[in-house]
Amino acid sequence: MNSERSLPKLNSLTIFSHAWAAQSLVQLVFFHSVWFEERMILGYIFAALAILVFMFPGRVWLFGAMIVASIAYFVSQWPYVVNHILTDTFLSVTMLAALIWMVVYFKRRHVPFDQDLANAWFDKFAPVCGAAFAFIYFSIIVSKLNTGFFNLDISCLKGMIEEVHDRRLILSPLLSIASVEFYFWFFMVAETLLPLMLAIRRTRLLAFYFGVPFHVLLGLMGHWPFSAFMISLYILVAAPALLKVLREVAGWADGLRNKLVPWVSPSLGFACVSGFLLACALVIKPSWVWLIWTLGVATALLYATIREHIRHGLFAGTGVTPMWTSKPGFLWVFFVLVVINSLSPYIGLKTTTSVAMYSNMRTEGGTNNHLFMPRVPLFHIQDDLVEIVASNNEQIEELKTHPARYGYVGQEFDVYVNYFELRRSVANVEDPDLEITYIRNGEQRTFKRGESNEADPDLDVAPSIFLQKALYFRPVFKGDLSYCLH
Repeated sequence: MNSERSLPKLNSLTIFSHAWAAQSLVQLVFFHSVWFEERMILGYIFAALAILVFMFPGRVWLFGAMIVASIAYFVSQWPYVVNHILTDTFLSVTMLAALIWMVVYFKRRHVPFDQDLANAWFDKFAPVCGAAFAFIYFSIIVSKLNTGFFNLDISCLKGMIEEVHDRRLILSPLLSIASVEFYFWFFMVAETLLPLMLAIRRTRLLAFYFGVPFHVLLGLMGHWPFSAFMISLYILVAAPALLKVLREVAGWADGLRNKLVPWVSPSLGFACVSGFLLACALVIKPSWVWLIWTLGVATALLYATIREHIRHGLFAGTGVTPMWTSKPGFLWVFFVLVVINSLSPYIGLKTTTSVAMYSNMRTEGGTNNHLFMPRVPLFHIQDDLVEIVASNNEQIEELKTHPARYGYVGQEFDVYVNYFELRRSVANVEDPDLEITYIRNGEQRTFKRGESNEADPDLDVAPSIFLQKALYFRPVFKGDLSYCLH
């Protein structure tokens, strides 16, 4: 097979599916205790398919199977997932819906399922996923505009930098160049500009000059699952520009293959290189494998960006995936779900997995520390806070206190627990003699399992499976300070 015959297979779906499989593997490795140690069959299936897609990207049915496996696995873990994993699930459902739509479209028109299906599939879901990507940044920066984040005594940013100084000795000298105040305002300005630049086509690639290096740095600071997720979406946004560069690289690599190992097909050659990279995780730290892959991808992204700007100018808007278009049709409903998920704290719904990570934001119990976002309590479940006074069960007793995410090592703070979470916890305690003394709505109450005259009869009734999957509430620190939580 010569270079000319192998190059047409390199399309936007091939590039993105490889990146999406890579970030999926990062999530699986980082959170391996959930599925590997507990021997969850869904996790093993997901991992196997992600490895295959990483090695053989662009296969529509293989990538589709991986998407289905990822949805099944992540939904099985709801609600105990980090913020970006929930968004990952929304985007995966968008991709699956787009695939089904395209298959039906091709079948009705008797169009063969050839390479055109891959291109049509990517073109259908990419605008929605790209828009969600830009909105993630917008949601993150909006959530940080609160009095707690601006208070550098308790701000998540200060705690994050202090942790790097203590645990990441390689990065510590770099961060020592400037003060915490400098980094605070630098990141505030940069993270405000990022969603704006990504949303506007003519400035979309300009965001790459800060966003891509930032996520490499963030990964080095220990947040490589989130960074891998975001970098895969940078690849989606810059797929047209990146495709031009990778076609040239593929041509050069194919020529080298013909000289050295002509009996090896391009697909097998790529699979061998990718498999070797994955195998390196068995002998060195997986985070180093992530770094090797990320540095290569970051280099390609920045090179493609620079080349587009040199050839067409800084504001030509070339080389980017279309975003605000009617082409996805009803798929835009999934973007609306991403928006609603981020609005949850402001409308009285859940406070975890709402893309408000490391923000010091507090909206519970009738309090709102945001600088300008109003709190519109369409739902009141967020305000139903309980103070645990005592219990004869250790698991319930542990709900009385909670540590901050950064700083205050070894220190536990008194907290309120949401009544919904208390119901979830009580349902998970099998002790027939369970007793709890707690304060709710200013009134001290006592719960004894099996009693018929409970003040809150539903306390011993688990919320519905749907609500348990959809809602998740963090503990609320007592007092006026909103310490850092994820």
